[in-house]
Amino acid sequence: MAYVALYRQWRPQDFDALVGQKAVKTTLKNALASGKIAHAYLFSGPRGTGKTSMARILAKALNCEQGPTAEPCGQCGNCQRIVQGTSLDVIEIDAASNTSVDNIRDLREQVAFTPAESRYKVYIIDEVHMLSTGAFNALLKTLEEPPAHAVFILATTDPQKVPATIQSRCQRFEFRRVTVDEIAEHLAMVAAGSGIEADADALRLIAIQAEGGMRDALSLLDQCGVMAKRVTVATVREVLGIVGREALHELTGAIGRRQLPQALATLNLLLEQGKDVKQVLTELIEYLRALVLYLAVPDYEEIYLTDTKEALAELAPLFGRDRLLAAEERLHSAIQELRGSMRPRITAELCLLDLCRVEGSTLAALSARIEQLERQLAGGVMPVYQQAPVNAQPAPAVAVQQPIVQEYAAPAAQQPIAQQAPAAEQVQAAKAAPAKKPAAKAQPQPAADTLAAAVNAAPKPKSARVQQTEEYAGDFAAGEDFWKQALEIMKAEKKNSMVSCAKNGRVFSFANNILQVAFKAPFLADRMNKDDYRKAFEEVLLRLARREIRLEAVIEGKAKLPQPPVKQEVQQSPESETQNLQAAQLPENLRKAFNALGGSVTDISDQ
Repeated sequence: MAYVALYRQWRPQDFDALVGQKAVKTTLKNALASGKIAHAYLFSGPRGTGKTSMARILAKALNCEQGPTAEPCGQCGNCQRIVQGTSLDVIEIDAASNTSVDNIRDLREQVAFTPAESRYKVYIIDEVHMLSTGAFNALLKTLEEPPAHAVFILATTDPQKVPATIQSRCQRFEFRRVTVDEIAEHLAMVAAGSGIEADADALRLIAIQAEGGMRDALSLLDQCGVMAKRVTVATVREVLGIVGREALHELTGAIGRRQLPQALATLNLLLEQGKDVKQVLTELIEYLRALVLYLAVPDYEEIYLTDTKEALAELAPLFGRDRLLAAEERLHSAIQELRGSMRPRITAELCLLDLCRVEGSTLAALSARIEQLERQLAGGVMPVYQQAPVNAQPAPAVAVQQPIVQEYAAPAAQQPIAQQAPAAEQVQAAKAAPAKKPAAKAQPQPAADTLAAAVNAAPKPKSARVQQTEEYAGDFAAGEDFWKQALEIMKAEKKNSMVSCAKNGRVFSFANNILQVAFKAPFLADRMNKDDYRKAFEEVLLRLARREIRLEAVIEGKAKLPQPPVKQEVQQSPESETQNLQAAQLPENLRKAFNALGGSVTDISDQ
């Protein structure tokens, strides 16, 4: 005898044997007991939740020789023929292969005939949403007013595609996903009845992976039972390609500590083991979800299906809620990008690169930065600052303190600050006079106050000639603003791959209509310099600045700042100097008229 799959062997034969769907079972049993039988039913819900099985049980209950009854005997001829699929009065139609109007016309002609051997003629139309529009229209009138001996049971996994005119003529029953506990309990009974040795943890893992589908759970158990004599957690992971708790714990810990090399190494190991990129990112989302719920509700028992309480407690201090939410958002975006990605591995690596940083333009990312600083201050860890070098000149530029930022180790992104160049006349004075020690040492200021003082109090050059300095970065603030706006526009236009690459860069300089963006990774800079990426961003920059701006991606540490335009000193002629002196001798009212009318003074003498 040919082998029969477990989900067929253990198909429920009465209402009580169906796992879950308590509301549906209660309603149908009460309707049968009271004789209030509808002419059409619509069963909708996810796959493997018992829709077709419930339809067959209902057909047995209607046509049982003891019925209609809520408890079909299963022994009479009608019940046996329905179980075997040989009943002439129970017609199962696959709508996926019978979609045309002609198929429904044949049904309309046959429905008028009385049952051959049963009480009711039951039509079970599976995947009814696959019918064409014409077929639905042809079925409409028959479904509204069928013969008294006809009952229609429609089943679908996508009720949104069923026209409202059809739904309004049916009693709709929504089938819910079966809970993990119910699936695990049923699997234990099936395993015991089928001679399969299985650990309780393995059965629970199968129940989780089934995602509420009992048929999927039975199929997985069948597959695992064939692979090994005893079904263990390792067996289930190997069969399903599951990443596993240990690898997810290691990967999440590396992300929490912002250890990008370790995170990439873990990803590489998983891919070498044959794990699917989408599966890795999906399970990582579930793991981070467990951390979010642990921080919010530590007593929520469902989260410990992902990992133990001790493991989650170990990782929780590495994250904040806002950072976890930002990470969840980035992972969802990466999974969507995988659908059209030719290189899924690169998409996953760029995702990990973002997860190991706290940068971003979203409110969640900004909150994560603030939260990280608050945790550092609460733990007694003060930010470390170093004094920027100051030239030993009589009138030095104000030094701006910058924090020591390690790669992927700071909560806030680095931003270059252009120091004010010393005035030309001060430089000349420094060359002419020997260096002297300042009379008094300036009092240290907080970082924010120092920055404000540097901007407001730094002397402005009086000469028209611009002094070139090593820190010159052009109009840096404008460049940074343009870049942030360009990223937001590209994100709104769903150019996610370009945004994922560009987010890892920072504005290095903006001068002479050239916007330089620095990247730590050379391959990211090369990618941005490709024509497709560069031209896309340059078009956005053109819309923002209303002028052509050239984008250059450079490598940090190797970038060269552009030379600013040098303006020539305007030398005044002796004639203009004489005119200015003469104009200065005029009375105030005449001098104002002189300036307003653009006149010149040729001679001022005592008459």
